[in-house]
Amino acid sequence: MNKPIIAIIVIVVLVIAFFSIYYISKLSNASTIPAGKFVKISNVDLAPKGEVIVVEQSWYGCPVGAAASWAIYNVLKNYGNITFEFHYSDPDHNPANIPGLIFLNFTPTSIVRFYVGYVYNEYLNASYNGTPIPQNELVPVGEEILKEEYASMGLNPQVANYIIQYETQVPIQQYGKPSAYYVQPPHLNFAILISGPNGTYIITTPIVNPNILSGYSPQYVYSHLDNFQQIIQASQMIQQVILEAAGPLASECPT
Repeated sequence: MNKPIIAIIVIVVLVIAFFSIYYISKLSNASTIPAGKFVKISNVDLAPKGEVIVVEQSWYGCPVGAAASWAIYNVLKNYGNITFEFHYSDPDHNPANIPGLIFLNFTPTSIVRFYVGYVYNEYLNASYNGTPIPQNELVPVGEEILKEEYASMGLNPQVANYIIQYETQVPIQQYGKPSAYYVQPPHLNFAILISGPNGTYIITTPIVNPNILSGYSPQYVYSHLDNFQQIIQASQMIQQVILEAAGPLASECPT
């Protein structure tokens, strides 16, 4: 084997290793998970055959979801047609009035399918459809809402089970609590699950710091996505995890 070929192989191996370390933490057990990284939680493919699913859990007033929506859009616009509304997060929830997108529909033009479940309303005191929820019941009621939403979308029931498990039972290393319980009042906060032939991955912590968007309008952020380095970095992370989950289907993904 000549030296140029050896050099190319070494470079490819190093690139794969870099993305696995930087973007994806592969755990042998689920005692804790790190903030800011996807973790591979299963080798099981939860997507229909020949597809990759990207599933978001958020709520209408969520500042974390609002900030993440830009990165999600920035990636998935290459995989299909997205319709959305400009939006601000809950004005009474800290941080307040973070610009974001509420996703309405996704029509795929690729192997990737996108699903989003908004569990609560704008002010975190009712379900997405306005049914009041006492503060001390936001987590258990939210779990049932999420299961119902994803079931209506035709998703594998394990999708909701994993999101609930990793938000309510698995502590974040940096915080010592699951993501649903390091916020006040406790509630299903935010998650992205990606699954395909190579397995299932999840993140339950912010991928873009909402504070960097404070004071901007949704229209401004939409027109200046490339000016926000955190959005670009989060977009790259999502794209790499899609490719990782796609496994043998990765060649069918836009790059």
